[in-house]
Amino acid sequence: MKSEASALLRQVEGASRISDGAAAVAVRGRIGDRPVQVAVCGVGERAARRAAERCVRLASRGACGRVVWIGIAGALSPDLDVGDLVVGRTVTAPDRPSVDLDETLVEAASARGCRPGVLVTAPGLVVTASSREALWRRTGSRHRTAADMETWPAAHVLRRAGVPFAAVRAVSDTAADRLPPWLERVSAPGGGFPLGPVVRGALMRPSALVPLVKIRLRTARLGVRLAEVAVALA
Repeated sequence: MKSEASALLRQVEGASRISDGAAAVAVRGRIGDRPVQVAVCGVGERAARRAAERCVRLASRGACGRVVWIGIAGALSPDLDVGDLVVGRTVTAPDRPSVDLDETLVEAASARGCRPGVLVTAPGLVVTASSREALWRRTGSRHRTAADMETWPAAHVLRRAGVPFAAVRAVSDTAADRLPPWLERVSAPGGGFPLGPVVRGALMRPSALVPLVKIRLRTARLGVRLAEVAVALA
């Protein structure tokens, strides 16, 4: 989401907008002496795959040397706290093969304070303690495991194409945190996250706004740390 990428977008010097149907926002410019492109891919599997395929096309033209994927995630294992940065050593999804990521980039991220772990891509939001634990158990009950909605399809596409890829996620909520359970029923075709049902649900249940606002505020703060790691890895 743009809120996850805002801090990184601010660091792009000489940014110019790219007209690209694969991303909600995409700019090119420089960070330090490196040419970069920063794109906001959107939410869900379809959006992630489309963005990854665009990166593959760039790589085929010599215009993409590596991809750094950033965003927030919810903890599945109890050993993760809010604010932890997890770099995916392994990416998995229910009933799909695991993908091991570029070890050189994992080590580089670890040297900058990220914790190597497992990123699990879920088909929708996983917000209750019981559903988090069930997904954690289903995917191996390993240490430092967090859930998102995009990393596996991106990793699958990029690994198959041989494009070096790192995925770094900041933990926005712990395995024990309680979020509105009705959020798990909010989804769109292709794994998207429609805003309308969330707004309606929050208006019908005003108490639901409290944890959602907390995560929104955390996202801005965590985005600054994610940007620092992304710049270093680039």
